[in-house]
Amino acid sequence: MALETNARWNDLFDTLNELLNEKVQDEEIRQLYEEYQHRKGASEETLIVLEEEFGVRLPKDFRAFYKRRDGSGYAFHVLYPGDAEREECTPFYLMSLEEIRETKQYFCDVDEKLDEYYSAEEISKLDPEIKPYLFHKEWIPFATMAGGSLYLMLDFDPAEKGTYGQIIMYVHDPDFVYYLTDTFTELLEVSNRNLKIMDEIEY
Repeated sequence: MALETNARWNDLFDTLNELLNEKVQDEEIRQLYEEYQHRKGASEETLIVLEEEFGVRLPKDFRAFYKRRDGSGYAFHVLYPGDAEREECTPFYLMSLEEIRETKQYFCDVDEKLDEYYSAEEISKLDPEIKPYLFHKEWIPFATMAGGSLYLMLDFDPAEKGTYGQIIMYVHDPDFVYYLTDTFTELLEVSNRNLKIMDEIEY
């Protein structure tokens, strides 16, 4: 089963690179793509240090990706969650482990409950996989878009219906959080599916 999982994940990683190569047509973005291709992966030691620093166990698929690429470089978008068929697709770039550490110093560094800002009716719209926080120390941002108004985060304190290490998204103005997928692998599957539909990557 582990070998099948690894093979599936490696296929997704390779498909992502093929799609990026196909969809990147602008010369400036092509340069970012080439820089991304030469990025080194994170070492086992640096992943362990991050886990110990935040007191979490990073999901295996997330660790596997970062061992191949330690982030994607500033502003080079590699993840496209949403629904490209409805033109509801937001691009994200992956932070390096060091950028994750730096971002965590000011984003989701404290706990703030939703009821400090929202009514019970508004909070009822929260996805059942997520505990009622607006900011939570157990959420670790790992991807964002240029400008930082949206973040993809690993959730290490899910609600009863959630999954440890699930992927959630913080959206600014109006500020709220949304459930995306149970795993990083599922996020990559959705992203690749959207990339296939897109004619080209636009910035």
